[in-house]
Amino acid sequence: MEQNPLPEHSVDLDFGGLVRGQFFSASIDAARTLGWQLISVNENVIIFHASDPNPAFGEVVTITIYDEHAVLSSKSVNEYYLNDRQNELNATLFKEALANIAFQIAENEKKKHPHAREKYGALIPSKTYIVTPVLIYLNILVFLLMVFSGISVFNPNTERLLQWGGNFRPLTTTGEWWRLFSFMFLHAGILHLLMNMFALAYIGMFLEPIMGRFRFISAYLLTGVCSGLMSIYMHSYTVGVGASGAIFGMYGVFLATLTTNYIEKTARKTQLRSIMFFVLYNLLAGTEGNVDNAAHIGGLISGIVVGYAFYPGLVKKHQIFWQILVSAVLGVMVFFLTVNTLKSLPNDMGVYDRKMKQFTEAETRALQVLKPEKTDTKEMILNKIQKQGIDLWEKDLQLLNDVKNLDIPAQMKERNLKLAQYCKLRIEQYNLFYKDVEGSGTDTAKIGEVNRKINLVISELIPNQ
Repeated sequence: MEQNPLPEHSVDLDFGGLVRGQFFSASIDAARTLGWQLISVNENVIIFHASDPNPAFGEVVTITIYDEHAVLSSKSVNEYYLNDRQNELNATLFKEALANIAFQIAENEKKKHPHAREKYGALIPSKTYIVTPVLIYLNILVFLLMVFSGISVFNPNTERLLQWGGNFRPLTTTGEWWRLFSFMFLHAGILHLLMNMFALAYIGMFLEPIMGRFRFISAYLLTGVCSGLMSIYMHSYTVGVGASGAIFGMYGVFLATLTTNYIEKTARKTQLRSIMFFVLYNLLAGTEGNVDNAAHIGGLISGIVVGYAFYPGLVKKHQIFWQILVSAVLGVMVFFLTVNTLKSLPNDMGVYDRKMKQFTEAETRALQVLKPEKTDTKEMILNKIQKQGIDLWEKDLQLLNDVKNLDIPAQMKERNLKLAQYCKLRIEQYNLFYKDVEGSGTDTAKIGEVNRKINLVISELIPNQ
C-alpha cells in the first residue's frame, strides 16, 4: 500500500541584521516564545517540536543555519496527523517572533555600540545566553588587571601567578582553599586566555540554552573545583591556573547529555564526534609542554557525573525545584570531597615551612649570644653560649635532619645541606668562644678560620649578600 508523503513546508530565513551567533540564540528565544519544545541543537541545526505537547502529534520544525541565511522546515510528526496549514502557520509565526527579537536586539545595541554584535556575536548576552559571556568578561577583566599590575602579557612569572591566586598544594591545603575558585580566572599569558575563551564560547553557545543559566553556572563552578582538586592531587609543587579544567567539565556535561535521549538521536552522532575530537585532541596535546592534564581529566570526569545528575531536571523543564535540589546535593558532595582531599593530601612543603620557621627563630636567638650585655658575668656568658647558643644550633641541626626525607624540591634539599654545614660551623665557633671565655686558651687562628668558613657558606646561601 502506497503511503502519502508527510506534509512539509519550508521557507528561507535571512539573518535580519544579526550575525550567525546572534541568529542562533535568537532562534531559540523565538521558538520558546511560541511554546515550542527544544529537541536538539548543534552548530548548524536546531530542532523543535511544535503545536502539540504530545510528541506523537504536532510538527517537527528544523532550522538549518548556513553562513549567511537559514532554512526553516516544518513537517508533520506522522501520517495520522496531516495539517499543511499548520506547517505554513508555524513558519509565519516563527518569522514574526524572530523579527520581534531581532528588532529588540538592534534597539538594545543602538544604545550601546552599533557594530558590536557584527564583530563579537559570541560576547553579547541574550535571554538564553548570558552566563557564558559574563564568564568571558570576568576572565578578560582579571587578565587586564594582572597586566596593569605589571605581569607579563605573554609569559607571566609563576610567583606572580601564585600571588594572584594560583592553585598550589602547599597553600591550598593549609587554609587557602579559595584558590580552588580563583585559579579558574587566571591565565598564563594572552594566548592561554584566548584559547580558553574560544573553547568556552563554543561550548557555551550550545550548552547554556539547553541547561539554562542556573545549571550552567553551577556545573561550571563545581567541575572547576573538581579539576583543581585533581590538579593538586597529582602535582605537589605545580602552580595551576586557567579556565580549561572547568571548560573540560562543561564538555563532560555535554558528553553525558549526548548519551541520553534528551537530544534527538539523529543529531547526537555529529555532536558526539565533535565533542570527542575536542576532548581527545586536547588531552593528547596536554601530554607535551606545560599543560595541566590532571585538571582537564578531573574536570571531564566530574562534568560527566554532573551531566547525568542534571538529566532528570532537564526532562522536567519547568520544575525549578529539581535545579535547586540537584545543585545543592552536588554542592554538598563537592564540599565534602574538597574537605577530605585537603585534609588527606600530604603537604610536605607545609611541614617544611613550619620546621624552617622554627629553624629561623632558634637561629635568631642563638646569634644574640654574640652581643652580650655589659652587665653579664662570666658565668652568665658561659651559660648563654651553652644554653642559648650551642644547644639551639644543635636543635637546628635536628630540624634539618627531620626534613631530610620530606618530598620537597631538589633545590631546597641542596640548600638544607648548606644549612647543616652552617650549623656545624656555628657549633664549632661557639665551642671556641666558650673555651675563650672560660680561660682554657684562645686559639685565635682557629677562630679566624671558622669565621671565614661561616662567611663563605653564608655567601653561598645568600648570593647577593
